[in-house]
Amino acid sequence: MGVPSGPIPHVTRLLEAHGAVVLELPAMSKRVDAFSHWYGSRPLVFRNPAKNDKARSRFDAAHEAGHLVMHLDAEPGSRIVENQAHDFAAEFLMPSAEILVELPQRLDWEALYALKRRWGTSLKALVYRAHALGAFRDTTYKRAMTMLSQHGDPEPCDLGPREAPLLVEKAVRLCEETGVSFDELVSRSGLPFELANEVYATATMTRPRLALDASEGEKPAAREVLTLFPS
Repeated sequence: MGVPSGPIPHVTRLLEAHGAVVLELPAMSKRVDAFSHWYGSRPLVFRNPAKNDKARSRFDAAHEAGHLVMHLDAEPGSRIVENQAHDFAAEFLMPSAEILVELPQRLDWEALYALKRRWGTSLKALVYRAHALGAFRDTTYKRAMTMLSQHGDPEPCDLGPREAPLLVEKAVRLCEETGVSFDELVSRSGLPFELANEVYATATMTRPRLALDASEGEKPAAREVLTLFPS
């Protein structure tokens, strides 16, 4: 991907820049973080927006990138496959050659907070990485994970809301500018309008708005339409 050294500023934008379509689907189970699929030659990444957390969204995107790169024909859901994607995401977001020299050799939460802000990863991911690379001993790792588990979600040192995809929004706006309406796009896609509207609004962190449609001889009826240009 030609990723420069140091933290990746925006993982979702990086995937989109390399041709992936990132979508956030409404009404997904909270037990599902994300999944991915190749549609012909186009990689698709679907994320759950329920966990509105920047660090989680970055790791989920990197995790799915690992699946897309390594597991084209693999059986989905197996522990081996998931562990491989997890390790890919950890190395992708926190390259061992760079992060190892920055990790503390003892449990230092202030140092971990600073690394969380710098690398855009969760404290749990940092603790796991520190243990995997030998910076933390087993006892230190277990103590840190126990403390994080006792604290619960959200973690300390919140990084803000999830990374938002941009490609779909830009594509829809470009079509609008060239005279292709959202209704026409939905019609061509074969998706129900309500679903397409909700998916777009979720992906772009906008809200559907009410528009008035009136058939001849009828009172105007409200329906949800896409907010293409949110105020």
